[in-house]
Amino acid sequence: MNLSVTKRFAYGSAAIFLFLVSLPVLAAAGAKIKIDDTKFFQIGMGYRGSLTLTEDAATSGTDYSFNPATENIRLYTVAQVHKNIQVEYNTELNADVVTVLDAVAKLDLGVFDLWIGRQLPPSDRLNMDGPFYLNAAWGYPAAAQLQSFGNQGQFGGRDDGIAIHGDANGGKLEWAYGVFEGLEGGADQEDNVRHTASLTYAFDDAEPGFYAGSTYFGAKKITTLNFAMHHEEDGVGSSATDKGDFTGYSVDALIERTLGNGAVVDLEGAYYDWDTDDKFDNTITQGDSFFVLASYLMPGKTSIAGIQGQFQPYTRYVGYNRDMKNDTAKTGYTDVVEAGVNYVIDGFNAKVTALWQQTEDVTTVDRYVLGMQFQL
Repeated sequence: MNLSVTKRFAYGSAAIFLFLVSLPVLAAAGAKIKIDDTKFFQIGMGYRGSLTLTEDAATSGTDYSFNPATENIRLYTVAQVHKNIQVEYNTELNADVVTVLDAVAKLDLGVFDLWIGRQLPPSDRLNMDGPFYLNAAWGYPAAAQLQSFGNQGQFGGRDDGIAIHGDANGGKLEWAYGVFEGLEGGADQEDNVRHTASLTYAFDDAEPGFYAGSTYFGAKKITTLNFAMHHEEDGVGSSATDKGDFTGYSVDALIERTLGNGAVVDLEGAYYDWDTDDKFDNTITQGDSFFVLASYLMPGKTSIAGIQGQFQPYTRYVGYNRDMKNDTAKTGYTDVVEAGVNYVIDGFNAKVTALWQQTEDVTTVDRYVLGMQFQL
């Protein structure tokens, strides 16, 4: 196309905004069918779509690409079959194929919960957030940018296994441990399990539940620290004769404060350290990585075409120091600088994001993204 990148981004933004203002504001929860005092069935959905312009990514190799995309479309279901037993089944449309996201039975055994099936293993906050519950930032960092455990497993950070979760001190201390399938075949010829664990402590308000979100939009005072570990023998490598053990550690922190003027400030960061016995494959790369994020949710609401929301500017920096190359073109240090603004309509259930992102690796690439997210 001959349009300048500024005009193309403006036209695309206008098209998505016109679509946005034609939609009603979504409710906070999905539909729930009550069967009796202890049994129910609940269903919900989530959608994330975007328009992305990427430098030098057009067929010509020198022009910006123009890529509208449905990034996520999910169907959530929960069935409570007993007061202490739930079955969760979630799916996502992935490349025009419906893929199982979660298929897990959850048993409340009093002193701890037991989960069996496909699920999120105990891990870092970023993985617990998933794409829908990130604070401010639109995109989940790719494996080439950050070592989050969410870039592993079967699909969407999930894996097949069994895990136990518990808490103490009014939910301020949370712990989880699980064993999962991990790597299948290839370097793992003995069908070794992946051990996963996390330990979380909330110094201020507790964050109940296993799943996380990276902001409470001012509803809580948060100072929370989380540690996570994954380990699998022969969990990395290209073949049965070229293999190594995988051990990954992470620590992440979230701080949230509401200021006197009603604005909400969030500071978030994480550090990852992965050891692969100096082996590498297409999914795990030895090294260390980190990210830091700051956001400012402005006080008061602004009305745009009858839809009220709050502006939330943010910035994020991601750095990755790779000890081992994961392909012939990528090794050493890479980083991603990102700045953007959200229009928060209804928390995680309805928001619009506009951002600029620059990735520096072998080359430097700029991206512009306009995204929208809706959940019911």
